[in-house]
Amino acid sequence: MACLPTLGVAEGLGSKSILTYDAAERMIAACFAAQAAAGYPKVNVVVVDDGGRLIAAARQDGACKACTDIAQNKAITSSLYAAPTRAMADLSFGVKRDGVDAGLPGAAFVPGLVAFAGGLPIKTVAGDVIGGIGVSGASEDEDEGCAQAAVDAVSKSLN
Repeated sequence: MACLPTLGVAEGLGSKSILTYDAAERMIAACFAAQAAAGYPKVNVVVVDDGGRLIAAARQDGACKACTDIAQNKAITSSLYAAPTRAMADLSFGVKRDGVDAGLPGAAFVPGLVAFAGGLPIKTVAGDVIGGIGVSGASEDEDEGCAQAAVDAVSKSLN
């Protein structure tokens, strides 16, 4: 009979904040409320943890079906790179989108990496990245605005 080791907290290791399903649900609700209040097209929302793994996802009735994957890739990009997807666009294409001062011009061609707005990292009050949110279905600025409303709805409660 095999014996599994006992898992416990090792002495000297600190605790790590995590993004909960409850927080993810509140973010999705806030995103949908922001979309409705602004009258934007219907959206898809995906929330992932700091490793880019799914916590929660939702698509409004009538939202672009193909945009679910885009929202997920935005969330993953923001989480893993600890930056808004808009910043990835700036690195890939330059701030004016003319290629001038593009620090990583090939980044936009990395499979799964999103180089346009709509994804934001989710951070604790201390600034540690604990996840990412991606929104897709409206314009990139509208997607990003909805994502920001979602982050704002929980930001003060993320320790």
